[in-house]
Amino acid sequence: MAELNFKAYLLLIARLGLVAVFLLAALPKIQDPVAFTASVEGFRVVAYEQAVWVALILPWLELVAGFGLLIPQIRRSSGLIVAVLLIAFIGLHASAWARGLDISCGCFGVNEDHTAPNYLWLILRNVALLVACLCVFVSDQRQMIQAGISETTPLT
Repeated sequence: MAELNFKAYLLLIARLGLVAVFLLAALPKIQDPVAFTASVEGFRVVAYEQAVWVALILPWLELVAGFGLLIPQIRRSSGLIVAVLLIAFIGLHASAWARGLDISCGCFGVNEDHTAPNYLWLILRNVALLVACLCVFVSDQRQMIQAGISETTPLT
């Protein structure tokens, strides 16, 4: 019983940590989309026009997916979105590192101190967040299977 409670608390901490990270990441980007556009453009994977759209849409997606992790009816879908975003972020950081780009990642808004990016840290942080996300996702799936419900089950 104590093991179950400990596991439940760890999963709750993981879920709340993911929510906090995605909300804290989204808000500065929503407040300053121009600066975030420059960060997106710095990765050199999309043209300026697409960078503008990414800078306008991505923070809202992070915000909605982050809040969605708290809503039982959509938290698995939100978890899947968060996992896909984290995989994309890992790939983008690895690509920037491999190409020797000296850019601000824009993860939590604009990096004002202009220090060189620590790509290893960024990748490891996102891998840790991805592991937490997958643990929460698998746990939710097990709970839903045991309860015999799905996200498409209508609310009554």
